[in-house]
Amino acid sequence: MNLLPENSADSVKQQGRQASATVSGRRRSGFLVGNKFVFSDQTEMLWMQAGPGEFRELRIWRK
Repeated sequence: MNLLPENSADSVKQQGRQASATVSGRRRSGFLVGNKFVFSDQTEMLWMQAGPGEFRELRIWRK
């Protein structure tokens, strides 16, 4: 998992699809951007990116 720069949160929200996935044993809500799952902490201060193989049980939300 990688920490994303602060200014990338807006582009993730615009370009990504809302989804939920299990990352490190915890269910997280976030966005699917390409083949990466991007999620934030509860305060949306830190945004993390999980690559293929680092998340499972992906569910994409319908719009």
